[in-house]
Amino acid sequence: MAKIYSIFLDGILIGKTLFEFADVPMGVVHGKITFINTESPYEFIKSFCLKRNIPINHDEPNHKFIDTAIIPMLKVLKENDKELKGWGGSITVFEKENETEIQFGGINSEIMKSEFTHHYDEYYKDQL
Repeated sequence: MAKIYSIFLDGILIGKTLFEFADVPMGVVHGKITFINTESPYEFIKSFCLKRNIPINHDEPNHKFIDTAIIPMLKVLKENDKELKGWGGSITVFEKENETEIQFGGINSEIMKSEFTHHYDEYYKDQL
């Protein structure tokens, strides 16, 4: 059964993710965001970043595409309500294509092995 992770910005729940993908040796997980009570994820993320001086790596207003740098106020909680530890996360939104993603990095191998066992096992099964 897939684990569901809660995404918070400044202490407010903004969405959920399954972290469907991982780059195990790099200590990165990423997945689609299901936003909660957000009419326009693009406008929401852009406004949030501009108000808090969060760097935006790329912004295409005509396509409603935005890619942020690491957002210090972004927290991910595991199903047990404990915070996922790492060096942080960023968000990418391509609203016109209904694509949203969170990337979360800095996950050490111990956490990767225990929390993201399916990704860890999938990667290392080919290494043996």
